[in-house]
Formats: sequence, C-alpha cells, structure tokens
Amino acid sequence: MMDFLYNAFYFIVALGILVTIHEYGHFWVARKLGVKVLVFSVGFGKPIWQRKGKDGVTYMVAAIPLGGYVKMLDEREGDVDENDAPYAFNRKSVWARMAIVLAGPMANFVLAIVLYWMMFGMGITGLNTQVGKIDEQTIAGKAGLVAGDTINRVDGEPVFLLQDVVKAVAARLGEETTLELEVTSEQGGTKKLTLKLDNWQVDTSRPQILESLGIVHRVQDITIPAKIAQVTVGGPADKAGLEPGDLIKKYNNQEVIDWRQLVSLVQADKDQSVSLLIERNGELTPLSVVIGSHKPEDKLVGFLGVSPASIDRSQYVTSRQGGLVESFNMAIQETGKMISLTVQLFKKLLVGDISPKSLSGPISIAEGAGGSARGGLVYFLSFVAMISVNLGFINLLPIPLLDGGHLLFYSIEAIKGKPLSEKVQEIGMQVGMLMVFALMAVAIFNDLSRHFGA
Repeated sequence: MMDFLYNAFYFIVALGILVTIHEYGHFWVARKLGVKVLVFSVGFGKPIWQRKGKDGVTYMVAAIPLGGYVKMLDEREGDVDENDAPYAFNRKSVWARMAIVLAGPMANFVLAIVLYWMMFGMGITGLNTQVGKIDEQTIAGKAGLVAGDTINRVDGEPVFLLQDVVKAVAARLGEETTLELEVTSEQGGTKKLTLKLDNWQVDTSRPQILESLGIVHRVQDITIPAKIAQVTVGGPADKAGLEPGDLIKKYNNQEVIDWRQLVSLVQADKDQSVSLLIERNGELTPLSVVIGSHKPEDKLVGFLGVSPASIDRSQYVTSRQGGLVESFNMAIQETGKMISLTVQLFKKLLVGDISPKSLSGPISIAEGAGGSARGGLVYFLSFVAMISVNLGFINLLPIPLLDGGHLLFYSIEAIKGKPLSEKVQEIGMQVGMLMVFALMAVAIFNDLSRHFGA
C-alpha cells in the first residue's frame, strides 16, 4: 500500500507539472495574441479548487489529473458580447490560432530543456559504460566486445553513462542492419566494432535491450559476499534473529555463493518458511525464517530485510556535470536526442517493428515516477523531462482532439482559404476521440498485463 501511495503521489506531482506547463503555453500565447481566456484548468471534471483572478480568468484544479484545458472566448460556443468579439479565438487569423495550439507542445519541449539543464547542472551519477564478461556466442561477443572494454560511442554518438548506451541502442530496435561501437580496451587501445543485427532477437514489449545483444555491465561481475551489514528492524530477518555480521552459508541446504544468488533465492520464496545456515563469530548456526513479500517494481517478490556491506562504487559509476553554459548546451542536445528517439520508436511502432505491447499507461508512468523519485531529485527531473518530450510529441500527432489535429484542420484552412465545415470537423473530433480512447485502452491493458503477469 505504501508503494502505491508513494508512486501515486509522485505521479500526480509529475503530471501536475507537465499539464500546468503545457496549458500555460496555450494560455500565454493566447493572451499575447489578444484572445480572451475564460478558464485555466489543471485536471478535468469537478473543480476541487478554483479562484477568479483580477484578470477575469477562472483558475481551477479539477478532480481528474489526467490533463487540463484552457477555455477561450469563442463565438462558436455561445453568444459573445459585441465589445468582446474582437477578443474571440475564432476571430483571430488562422496563423494566430495555429500559434496558440502549437504553444502547448512547444512548452513541453522547453520544459524538458529546463529540467535537463537543472539535471546536468546538479550532476547526474550512473553506471559507467565498461562492460563485464561477454558470451562469445552473442551478437556483442561475435563482434569482438570483451570484458573490460569501455563503450565511448554508439553509431558515432558519444556516450557517457550506461543509460546513454541504452537510449542509443533503443533507437535501432526492430532493425536488421549493423550497429557501430567505438570502445577502449582495459589496456588503453581504441577499436571499432560492428555488431550485426540481422539475428537480433528482442522482446519489444518489455525489451532488455543491452542484454539481448549480449552486453553486460561490469557491475554484474562484482562478487558481493552474502554477509549481512544491516538488518531492517521488524523485518523477517530481524524476527528470525539474524544479526549484522552474519554470513549466510546455506539456504534450504543449498550453498550460497554470493549476495546476488541470495537475492534470487529470497525473491522466489515469498511468504515461505526456509532454513538458513549462518556463520557467526566463527561458529555455524541453523536458523529458520519466514520470507516476507513486497513489490519494489511491478512484481510481488520475496523480502528478507537485510542489506550487504557497501562496495567501492568508483569501480562502476561515473558522474556527468557541466557549468551553467555547458549544462544548457547539454540540455538542448539531450532534448533533441529524446525527441529523435521518440519519433523513431513511434515510426517503428506504426510499421510493426515494435510491439504495441511496449505502450505504457498511467500505472507504468506512476511506477516510473515513484521509482525515479526514490533515486533522488536528479533522476526525478530526468523522468519528468522524458515524459514531457513524449507528451509534447503525442500532442503533435495529427489526430483530431489533440493539438496536432487542430493544427491539421488549420493547415487545411490556410491552404484552402476557408475552414472545413463544422460537420467535417465534428466527425473528425469523434474519430479522434475513438483513436485516443483506443490508444489509452491498449496502454492500460498493457499496464494491467504487466502488473498481474498476464
């Protein structure tokens, strides 16, 4: 329950930021172009808070946080006082109306730049790009990638963190060509490798992108002894009498090699009673413990309530940080890369290179919001920036009901010299509504399938 509430809170925070900035884009440009704004709402449905400002605009927060709207004076929606008519949206030129509609998605892209600017200014820490033991029979292994190699570039683009490699490789999902890597060996030499993607098998519904190529990070090779450093008060281990310093030798009579193996065993035995053999002060002691359960991500797993001694993080993590100007340039580049990646993945979704199962809905987004918040402010900023780019792009799709659909109508009007008939626009809106609801239904179905393991 606590995980749910935590995720829900940060989901609402993230969505509140995104919707407010998006709608403010429409609001700001509309006011600048002389359109009278009546309502600025974050959320849909019944207002839970509202106030009429001195500018005559009713500002409100509504009960359903899945969007928002800016209501402008419009003669097509009711009678308008003759004195106010020049300030009606429909009285403005087609170019002015296009600018107002375009301002929402553009505001999302600007928000992404600002958030990435803050992120790079604060500095982001993550896994470096050094790989661990590589299976020679995988795509990466056949290309010559070996343990200790550090990936510097993917298809000519520089990468600094492992997540940069993931993004660069994700852009090639569904392709059967080649992937170029520039790497530095542990001995210091530089080499260029060509990965052949013609036999690339990856489940695009839930892709483990790097693993599918055979790329494993160095951290996977680090052996952590199954020695307890901390015990969670009130947790299963605490109730069973486990103490800091205990070394777990056996789990249900199976020898325990390292901490990673212990985690796998525990996660598979939720709510089960198991036997442990521990070494404490040089003596072997048998213990019985009832494994608990929790849901750290999207699956219920076993939980013991212990943690290992910390290891030297400098072996496998690195930081990326810039000054004021450098961070701004990095933010623009990162936003551009995210827009490009979003466009490429959407195109592949349309042609079937990527499964529709890859679409995520509110549950996955909420889990992403909560997960990133647990990582700290920098990771939460990065998550919100990524979603902001996606929101901006989706709203530009030429689907009636979305901003892109309105832009389509206004573009046709600009070419023809007159607007489409109200009947055609009404039909378009109905079709658009069906398309949006269908996309939402698929995304929510995917969420539920992942959540319940369907």
